[in-house]
Amino acid sequence: MKRTGRPTIKELAEQAGVSKTAVSFAFNSPERISKETYARIMAIAQELGYVPDPVARGLARRKTQCIGILLPQSIASVFQNPYITELLRGVGEVCEKEKFSILVLSPLEGIFTHAVYNAVVDGVIILGAASASAVQQVCRQRGLAYVTVDAGFSGDCINIGIDEEEASYQLARILLDAGHRRLCVCTLQPLSETLESSGSSETIRHRRQGIQRALDECGAGGEVQYLEVGAACESALAAARSILSQDQRPTGIFCMADVHAYGFYGAARELGLAIPRELSVVTFDNLPQSQLLHPRPTAVDQPGFQKGWLAATELFKLLEADEAQSVVMDFQILKTGSVASPAL
Repeated sequence: MKRTGRPTIKELAEQAGVSKTAVSFAFNSPERISKETYARIMAIAQELGYVPDPVARGLARRKTQCIGILLPQSIASVFQNPYITELLRGVGEVCEKEKFSILVLSPLEGIFTHAVYNAVVDGVIILGAASASAVQQVCRQRGLAYVTVDAGFSGDCINIGIDEEEASYQLARILLDAGHRRLCVCTLQPLSETLESSGSSETIRHRRQGIQRALDECGAGGEVQYLEVGAACESALAAARSILSQDQRPTGIFCMADVHAYGFYGAARELGLAIPRELSVVTFDNLPQSQLLHPRPTAVDQPGFQKGWLAATELFKLLEADEAQSVVMDFQILKTGSVASPAL
């Protein structure tokens, strides 16, 4: 008679001549059994077609051995931003040590909170959303441990980041002190939190405050264009072409991500504009890829890898009921040859 249904852990244990505990060790902690026992269990598991049921295992243990990374935009667009890759590398290093896997979560149907409602994870790292955002309220309602990255330091949650307002202020002053008054500020597109509303990320809000403080000090707020651009190089390039083709084009470009700076470098090359003689560019991130640009962009250096590593480290403290804390990271501004006094 042909077998029906999935083979069970009991059947696997009986055929391997071991306990169900040994089978569990083989799939979860192989170092706790001998190599010979492990090899025998796995060979019979393959013969039977046995695969552990992660849902049942998670319910039994009340753990999934998985953390979620909640991205601010769709997976298709956000992974075109190399900064996210650096951050995930940092998270991944900690997860490998803890023997956890990573589940990438992105806004479902364009809604940030929907990704959290049914996520089968032990904890979440949230990128960018403010402490008062709907997505963090959902985490609290679920009793789900979470850590934020770049969400501000309100004291309501564990957050990893830099002083965004001060970094943005200092970066804007570099352009303003060089004499630039016609500026373009590129920001990432806002987050969709509900069907009725979108919320600007805390990162963007604080950076805009820093820019405004610098503008107020210099009395130069009248000729600033704010531009929302997607996370892809293609989006940045298209936006940059449009901006730089204006009759009264900006002379100074303030990018909130290196990926935007790449677009402006490409458009400047196409239009025959020399950096920095005819166009000055400053940016955030200072990714390794940026050293391929000439001149390398003046940038706020905030290592994405370290942010991800710290966020995962603090999240695991929460999961283990240890005391976790927010971390205000130091930042530096790499001053290069991408800024000069305006020629126009």
